[in-house]
Amino acid sequence: MSDQNNGDAILILEDDEKVITSLNQLFEDVEFPMELIFCRTYSEYEAVTSNQDTKHRIKCFIMDLSNDKSEDDSNTFKSVQYILEEYENNRVPIFIHSAYLSKFEELGDKGTVFKILKTTRSPNEIVGLIQKMSVCGFLNIFSRGGTLENKIMKEIHNSFVCQFKPKEVHEIINSIEKANPNNIIERTTEVFERIGIRSVYQNTIGIRENNESVKVNAIEHYYRRSEGYKFWTGDIFKNKENNSLVFIATPRCNIANKNFNNILICSIIDVNQEDVSAFLKPKDGSKKISNKITDNLVGERLRFLPRTPQFKGGFVDFVEVHTISAAILLEEFEYVISLVDDLTNDIIRKLASYLLRGGISDTHYDEAIYYFQENSDDKP
Repeated sequence: MSDQNNGDAILILEDDEKVITSLNQLFEDVEFPMELIFCRTYSEYEAVTSNQDTKHRIKCFIMDLSNDKSEDDSNTFKSVQYILEEYENNRVPIFIHSAYLSKFEELGDKGTVFKILKTTRSPNEIVGLIQKMSVCGFLNIFSRGGTLENKIMKEIHNSFVCQFKPKEVHEIINSIEKANPNNIIERTTEVFERIGIRSVYQNTIGIRENNESVKVNAIEHYYRRSEGYKFWTGDIFKNKENNSLVFIATPRCNIANKNFNNILICSIIDVNQEDVSAFLKPKDGSKKISNKITDNLVGERLRFLPRTPQFKGGFVDFVEVHTISAAILLEEFEYVISLVDDLTNDIIRKLASYLLRGGISDTHYDEAIYYFQENSDDKP
């Protein structure tokens, strides 16, 4: 399709000539800027992917499960091996385009793997999705040599050359060596890697040169932990029986050191349609929407959690606070998502502030206004 021999490419594993012709024509119709590499057999696929220069150009895969007539009867597909390998080792979308999707149960909950049943309309669906990813730049963010990799490497370089003043590196290593003489390699790696990662993160979310604050998408408030503790401060869990949500507020140090008897949790209230209507009424600026959420819906006892494709949102309720055992949490609840540290810290601070308010008896304001009147007889 393209003469961009050194440009980005899409690899298509497909042996049906009708589908190949359809995909090729549809990509041409939208003037897609990447090369299409068609592999009709497994040997062709292996030859292409064994070339590292070519493989690094691939921004997306479209793969049929059955590419050999004998597989139609056996329901054993060699392409499954390729799909799992690419999922584990490559940071690009994978489109599984097949009439045998019911035979492939793996990766069903992975949002970068698209299972599309092969029909007369499915090529249009695939091309439309890939075109959208291309136009918005998504295909070039996570891939090898993509914008994220380049940005991270630049920031890691900056964190190396700008992070340390004279003698600081030696002093850090000396402190590690003195405390951990038998574990110096592992501990040194751990400490300096965290320094680099924190530098990358903080420089990414820092104030812009024009002093404008960073406006994050709501989805950036959440992430999914991939490993580590079974539960952590800022995690959101869901009750398996009634689907109610809770926020884990136990301090990080207690969880890390297993210094707790029970887990401190706050209930999360659902965002109902009345709430949505209340803060959607303003049409002339996000500031007014923000004020409505903060002043009308939240107050001092709640903390708003925005809705995203990952999470339905809600209000952390500082009145509905209680403890449960870790065993009950892990048995009766399931992990949903985690809040980023900034939001977690904000919720913990607001919870502490709410509990420390104390408060006093309410003032009778009709009586208090008397002392502000011009003609008060008691005026000095």
